[in-house]
Formats: sequence, C-alpha cells, structure tokens
Amino acid sequence: MRHQTLLAVLFTAVSSASMAFAQPTGPAPVNGADEAYFLRVGLPLDEPRHLCVDTRGFGDTPKTDESLWVHTCKDGMWNLDMRFESSAAGTEIIMPQYGMCMAALEPKAGTEIWLQACGTDAAKWVWDNARLTYGLDPSLCLTIVEGRSEMTPGGAQFPPKYRWRGLSLEACSDEAIERQLWALTEPLDVAAPILPPVGSLLD
Repeated sequence: MRHQTLLAVLFTAVSSASMAFAQPTGPAPVNGADEAYFLRVGLPLDEPRHLCVDTRGFGDTPKTDESLWVHTCKDGMWNLDMRFESSAAGTEIIMPQYGMCMAALEPKAGTEIWLQACGTDAAKWVWDNARLTYGLDPSLCLTIVEGRSEMTPGGAQFPPKYRWRGLSLEACSDEAIERQLWALTEPLDVAAPILPPVGSLLD
C-alpha cells in the first residue's frame, strides 16, 4: 500500500530551492484526516507526479457538492481534501476531513463520482486486483477519463503547473486498464510541492 520509495527516487533530482514558493494552506485536520492516504492512480499517464482523486476547490472553499476529479497529487503541501481511507469493512472509501464517502449517482457507465453520505449502497466499492469496482455493478470500475490532462485554473499561475482530468464509472476493460488501477498510498515526505520535471508536461 505504501509506494513511496519508487516515487521518491523519481523526484530526487528536484532540489529544495526549485520547489520553493508560497504554499497555500487550509483548515486543520479532523477525524484523523492527516493519517489518511492518497487515492493515487497506479500508472503516471501523462503526469509524472501521478494523479490523485481530489475535491474541486481548495482549503477553506472545498466544493464538496460538485463531482470529484483527479488532480496532480499534492505532495508537500496542504492536501486534506485529497486524503481517503477504507472503511473497516473495506467496502467504503471515506474522506475523513469531510466525513463523506466516494459514491456514484447511479450504476451506469459515464456516471460522475461524488462525495455523499456514508452507509448507502451508492457508496459501496470492492477492491479487485488494484481496481475499484462499483458495489451495485461489479462490471463498472472507477476510471479516469480518456484524453490529455489539462492545466487547472491555478496551474497557470503557480510553478507546480497542476493538471486534472475527469473521473467516472466505466466498464472494466483491458483497453482502459491504465486508467483503472488505484492504490491508497502515503503522501511523499517532502517539505514543498514538487515541480514538474523539465520537459515532462505537454503544453
């Protein structure tokens, strides 16, 4: 579950000086959120720092009433809006900072993913060989949408150049497997956000 070693090696060339800039902050952790994990995609796709499931908004203004997306993993900065944990039974993916669970509105391909109250059938998931299949229809998997990652609105203003993509339920398939592999991993133990390696991101 902890894949820090491989990721840490990837970024050893990034110096502390190159990462230095004003870091945004947010509320203090509640419900043990600072001990929770990133829900990180298993493969880097077009973002070498990897993409993690995230709320829209940030800090004091989370948009928990909007669909979730994947965003450049926020290693080295405030990231409680990106922290998840499995329930004791392993069938729910909880965001402890907001006391809500990852859910889909209906068991249908193309359905977006939201935060909803825990304890409902809509919030049930099953881990299956690094995929998250939907409890109401195990033929559907948590999936990053096809296409290129796009720069976030804030990404154009700050050195980390954060990227995002949409997130939905889609048919579990070999064709989409690179966008359907997930792991709960600890954030990297770094003191500042990681800049994109030079030349690694498309314009």
